[in-house]
Amino acid sequence: MTDGDRALHYGLGVLVLMAGLLGLIHDSWPIPLGATGSLHALFGALLLIFVVARFYRHAHRTPRMLPADIRALSRHLSRTVYLLLYVLMFFDLTIGILPGTPHHRAIYGPAVEFQSYLAYGFLALVAIRALSALYPNIVVHQGSVPIDTVQRNGRLT
Repeated sequence: MTDGDRALHYGLGVLVLMAGLLGLIHDSWPIPLGATGSLHALFGALLLIFVVARFYRHAHRTPRMLPADIRALSRHLSRTVYLLLYVLMFFDLTIGILPGTPHHRAIYGPAVEFQSYLAYGFLALVAIRALSALYPNIVVHQGSVPIDTVQRNGRLT
């Protein structure tokens, strides 16, 4: 992973996490403000952009990915989406059990606001699977490279 890849990965990941945290803080605000779903939609859009950008960057960095490499990339992206959702869930529970929050609820209380985050996470996972399945049809590499000159890691021999 190059420095540009790391910057893209961590920068977009932090941006997605910040949008989610702002949405959670907005949901726990004592005075209901308008446009509650806009921060949730921003989180979903950023998460989808994160997934597509990571897939695109990795797919165009290697000359040709084999099915095993596509599966590994799909698993890596899925783990990242799950990690982001787990971190948001942790903060949702933390905000919910703090005694100073206006919507103080027990740990087992309803988390209706969090359902939209889970739905956007599910859509991101579906996008990962769709990109992985459509990879051979949507990626056009410059110059044709015979398949026998490609190693398992996608590099030319």
